[in-house]
Amino acid sequence: MKLSGVVVAALTPLTSDGVSLADERTFSAYYEFLLQYPIAGLFVCGTTGEGMALTLPERMETARRAVRLVHGRAPVLVHAGCASTAETALLAEQAAECGADGVVVVAPYFYAYDRQSLIEHFCVAARAAQGRPVYLYHLPSYTGNSIDVEVLTAVRQACPNVCGVKFSDSDLAQMQAIQRAAGPDLNLLSGDDSLVLAGLALGTDGCVSGKSSVFPDLLQAILSAFRAGELAEARRAQMVLIELGDRLDQWPGVELACFKYALLRRGIDIGGMRRPHRPLSAAERARLDQVFIEMTAQGVVF
Repeated sequence: MKLSGVVVAALTPLTSDGVSLADERTFSAYYEFLLQYPIAGLFVCGTTGEGMALTLPERMETARRAVRLVHGRAPVLVHAGCASTAETALLAEQAAECGADGVVVVAPYFYAYDRQSLIEHFCVAARAAQGRPVYLYHLPSYTGNSIDVEVLTAVRQACPNVCGVKFSDSDLAQMQAIQRAAGPDLNLLSGDDSLVLAGLALGTDGCVSGKSSVFPDLLQAILSAFRAGELAEARRAQMVLIELGDRLDQWPGVELACFKYALLRRGIDIGGMRRPHRPLSAAERARLDQVFIEMTAQGVVF
């Protein structure tokens, strides 16, 4: 499998209090909203999807619902990464069994690991995926562990179903080093929304985008303009995305709550936040409403 375009890092619909998964109708309404755009795939239970705050049964159920509700209209990638190898392998196996098109595995987090530990961890997860395509998820700012050239090369040599990397970092030199070492058959997807256009210019196949969970049209505008050779328009759309990100970053630690509120403004209610994520206060919502008014003038649809 080689994905090309905008892969949506989906939010996870929850009940209004965030205690449980939302009902299947809410999941369906959200996925139908996303599928009206020409997305290249749907990525569930990742960072944007509050995956590490969900229980293992909830992650399994979210994967099953995504596969069932999307029903082949876009590839479904399921994040299986956990702090432990055993839980990661369990989720990778379950993702394969429920029919996911691919499995994504972030580096194990909290503890620092040497290269050999990371290689063995990823190989166990890749083998548990039962031949399904596996993407390694490079997110060193969150995990504290890096998927470098040596780790990726060793894992791909041992596990041929490891087909790609979600590169969620601003170190473009490292991204190019991975690209050179792995060759053209690696499915390289950028994961930093501020660098979507830069990644495309350097040869990525597309992106896995958190903001596309609310604004798939804005991400698609960057991709379409770039592919049409309309670089000025691609730069304009990228700058709008960067400004949107900067404005949301005024609320550090509650960005995902901002995403869910923005989605509500677009007519899709997917509930509350999973603690320790907290909901926005009324005052914060009012301030965010003003941001949305100002961003609408730049063509962002709410």
